[in-house]
Amino acid sequence: MDIPPFPCPVCGSPFNGRIIVHERSARGETGIQACSACGLHITWPRLPDPQGEYHKEDRTLWERKYGAIAQGARLHDRHANYLEEVALLQRLVPGGRVLDVGCNAGWLLGYLQQAGGFTPEGLEPGTMLAEITRERLGVPVHNTTLQALQNHDGAFDALIATDVIEHVLPEEALTFAGAAARLLRPGGLILVKTPNRPYTSAKSELIQLIPPSVRRWIILGRDVWDSKEHVIHWDPRALARLFARCGFESVMTFVPRPVQTAGSPALARLLRATLYRAALLAGGRRRVPFFAQDIFFVARKTT
Repeated sequence: MDIPPFPCPVCGSPFNGRIIVHERSARGETGIQACSACGLHITWPRLPDPQGEYHKEDRTLWERKYGAIAQGARLHDRHANYLEEVALLQRLVPGGRVLDVGCNAGWLLGYLQQAGGFTPEGLEPGTMLAEITRERLGVPVHNTTLQALQNHDGAFDALIATDVIEHVLPEEALTFAGAAARLLRPGGLILVKTPNRPYTSAKSELIQLIPPSVRRWIILGRDVWDSKEHVIHWDPRALARLFARCGFESVMTFVPRPVQTAGSPALARLLRATLYRAALLAGGRRRVPFFAQDIFFVARKTT
C-alpha cells in the first residue's frame, strides 16, 4: 500500500493506497489510484519532479521547434483549437479582460489579439516562455503560478486554462481553484480543458487485454495515462465538485475539438476525428460521453 500524504481535493476523503495500474516511462515508474469515496484518479506514487521537462529552458531548441510558427510561416498544430477557444470567449465574455493560465509562448494570446476586443494577459511560470511571449506580443505576462499571483484580486472577467489542471499537484488543486475565485470578478468565468479520465480508463483497460508481445508495438501502449507529468486525471463530475468548493457554479461542459499533431500517424488522426464526431452525435455539445478524449468545463464565480 502506498497511501498519499494528503486528502482527496474533491471530497476531502483519504486515499486508500490501492494502485489500479502501474505505468512505466523512460523517466521512471508511477501508479494510478482512485479516491474510494468520489472516484477522483491521481498519480501516486509519482515522479519526484513531474513537470521537470517543462523546466528545461533552451532558446535555441525552442526556435528550432517553434520558430516557423512564431514567424507565421506555418500554423500551430492547435490552430483549430485556438479558434474554437477564441469563439467561445467571444460568446461568453466579449471585450473582457482574459488571463491565459499557463500561456506557454502566448499562442492563444496571439489569437485573442488578432480577434480584437479583448484585454489579454498571460500567466506562465517558465521564465523563458514568459519572455518569449512578451517579446512576440507585447502583452503583460506574469511569470509566476496562479496561486502566487498577487495584486490582481477581482481583476479578470475570465481565466482560461487549457491542458493545465492535470499538471497541478493534487495537494494544490483546491488552492488553484481558490486562486481562480480570488482573481475573478463576481460573475467571472473559469474555462478549463483537460483529458477525460473515463476515456483514459477505457483505453487502459483495453490495452491490458492485449498480449504484452503485441502491446509493445502499439502507440502509447506503455504511457496511456501520461502519468510521468499528469498528476490528476479529471472527469466532469470531479471538476464541477472541485470548483463548487470554491464558490463556482457549472455553466457548461462539452467535448472540445481534438488536438491533431502534425507528426501523428494518419490512423491516429483518423481515430481522433472519428471519436470526436461520435461524441458530438452522443450529445457532446452539452455533456462529455466516456469515449470523448477531452473535457471542456466552464464555471461561474457566484459571489
